Amino acid sequence: MKLTLEGLKLGNEWKEKAYKLPAFDYEAVKAETIKNPNWIHFGAGNIFRAFLANVNQNNLNEKSAQKGIVVAEGFDYEIIEKMNKPHDNLSLLVTLKSTGEVEKTVVASVMESLTVDPDNSSDWKRLKEIFVNPSLQIVSFTITEKGYNLKDNKGSYYPAVQADFEAGPENTQS
Repeated sequence: MKLTLEGLKLGNEWKEKAYKLPAFDYEAVKAETIKNPNWIHFGAGNIFRAFLANVNQNNLNEKSAQKGIVVAEGFDYEIIEKMNKPHDNLSLLVTLKSTGEVEKTVVASVMESLTVDPDNSSDWKRLKEIFVNPSLQIVSFTITEKGYNLKDNKGSYYPAVQADFEAGPENTQS
């Protein structure tokens, strides 16, 4: 079993192992999301995948939503490059219930993953396209403790933060 769109085509194997699979037309949702994105989320980590992406997946499964989420990561680009993209933006949500039951869900509501990196010209261009698209309705953020840290354990500003101070508010990079 591989966590990819191709791997999900072996649906019986996933179901035999008690995984909940997406119950919506993935390709149709992806096409509509790419064309007319309505939700972009910044912060592609575990909190996003377990909560917001799962809520959107439930809405897609129930047909109360027609579009998925675009996720953008501005801190740890490896989440996008080494996890999301190789796995077609799919993730696993494993929930341990109070009864001891383990619930396993393949979350497929993320339709596009981007890095918030001006040096990545294709992702940067796509972010700009999303923000000028009149279909955009929601911009959400997950900011964990890493996002609040400005200084290291010696009390010095992190190099990226110091560079932002020196560059001024119009030219920040971090």
